[in-house]
Amino acid sequence: MLHQFVFLGVVALLFRLEYLLARSVCRKTMPCWGENKIRLFSVRVVSLTHAFFSSIAVLTSLTDPRFIKSPYDFFKEETQFVFIFSMGYFLYDLCDMGIHGELPNSKEYILHHSLALIAFSSIIVSEKFFGVAVIGLLVEVQTVFLHSRTIVRLLIKGPEESVMSEFFIQMNMICLFFFRHAPTLWLLYFLMIVDEKCGVAVKLIVSASLLFLEAHNLHLTQLIAKSDGFFGFERQKLDEDTVDPLGSVRTSECEKIKKAGGFTRKMRKVE
Repeated sequence: MLHQFVFLGVVALLFRLEYLLARSVCRKTMPCWGENKIRLFSVRVVSLTHAFFSSIAVLTSLTDPRFIKSPYDFFKEETQFVFIFSMGYFLYDLCDMGIHGELPNSKEYILHHSLALIAFSSIIVSEKFFGVAVIGLLVEVQTVFLHSRTIVRLLIKGPEESVMSEFFIQMNMICLFFFRHAPTLWLLYFLMIVDEKCGVAVKLIVSASLLFLEAHNLHLTQLIAKSDGFFGFERQKLDEDTVDPLGSVRTSECEKIKKAGGFTRKMRKVE
């Protein structure tokens, strides 16, 4: 158990160091960028790192078909570190929001991260639902394209941006259905219709969590559709304050300044 806590702490610390490094590099190499843009870019770099390595770990884990055949009771010890890696990211992100005064306006993220931390902790302790968690983490595949889309639009301007942005915009929407909606709906179907091993109380709790996740996915789909021009919406012209389809989060201090008629930039958080 000690080595698990050590791994958790090291992961959270490394994400914090990556953020500080990304912010420092941006300040030195992008002198024309404001603090808001530097903050957004640095946060996205960290989020992309988490999504990228989580995706590799999850896709590698799913090469073992037992995770899909027995998502409730198949246990593989090394897979717990995939969950702990994500727990380290969520802990870092909660601390990061606290450091930058964004917690008061980040209730959805606090709920999302808290539920994930509780769920992963319960899974590791009980050694059950490993397959459910691995399949659920397929969402990170789509998150890679979501963050890449934002980073490209912040970093690259001109003709190159239109080509690269279009690629990530289209892949982001495709993966949204294949790696967010489809796995979540399949897990709900499995728990409610197929599974006969899981107790009723546990099944209800897990199903409720999955329903919350799917509601989050639907909300994200709507935001991306409006931002990137899908399903009849007109594609928006985006700047650094509107490039993120997840929406903006303003610090409490910025809200006070805005009400006073001053600074109007938006600080932005990530999923």
